[in-house]
Amino acid sequence: MKYETRNMKYIRKNKGSDVPCSIFHVPFRRGFTIVETMVAIAILLLSITAPLTIAEKGLASAEAARHEITAFYLAQEGLEYVRNLRDTNALSGLGGGANWLQDLNQCLTAGGCGIDTTEASPGQQITGCNQNNDDCRLWQYTGNASSPLFGIFGHRTTSGWAPTNMTRKIHISDIQTSIEAKVEVTVTWVAGSLGARTLTVKENIFNWYVSP
Repeated sequence: MKYETRNMKYIRKNKGSDVPCSIFHVPFRRGFTIVETMVAIAILLLSITAPLTIAEKGLASAEAARHEITAFYLAQEGLEYVRNLRDTNALSGLGGGANWLQDLNQCLTAGGCGIDTTEASPGQQITGCNQNNDDCRLWQYTGNASSPLFGIFGHRTTSGWAPTNMTRKIHISDIQTSIEAKVEVTVTWVAGSLGARTLTVKENIFNWYVSP
C-alpha cells in the first residue's frame, strides 16, 4: 500500500483500485508580514487624512468669511446710524452749529460708544462702552424665530437674547470744530483657531446743513 498526491488529496492504492482517503492536503500559502500590514495601514490613513484636512480648512475658511461679512455689516450699520443722527439733528434746526452731533457725546469719549437700534426710544439707543456692558459686547436675538427681531444684534440682555463673541465700538473725533468729524467703527470677534480679529471702518462726516 502506498500514497501519492493527485488533485491535491491523498489517494490510497490497494489491490489495483483507487480509494480516496478522507485526508485532504492543504497547500502552504505565503501571507502578509507585520511590516507590510503596517505600511498598508499607513498608506490608507494618509489617503483618508488628506481629504479630511482639506475639508476642514475649507469649512474654517467659510466660517471666517461669514464672520468677516457679519463684522463689515455691523460696522456699516454704525456709520449709517451716525449719519442718520447727524441728518436728523440738521432737520431739527441744529445743523450749522456746535450741536450738529447732539446725542453722540458718549461717542466722543476715549472709550467710544455702542448703538442698539432695537431700542424704541432714541435716548436709549446709544450707550457708553464700559465694564457694565462688557465694552459694548453685542447680543443677538435667538428667541422667537417668527419675531422681526430674530437674528438682530443689540445690547439687550433680556430673555431671548444670547451673548456673542463680537463687540462694536464707535468713536468720533473732531477734525474741524462744528465742520468736520472722523467716525471710526471697530468690530472685534474671536474666529476659532485664528484668534482675535478686528475690522475697522472709517469715514469723515461734514456739517453740511446750515439752519435758515
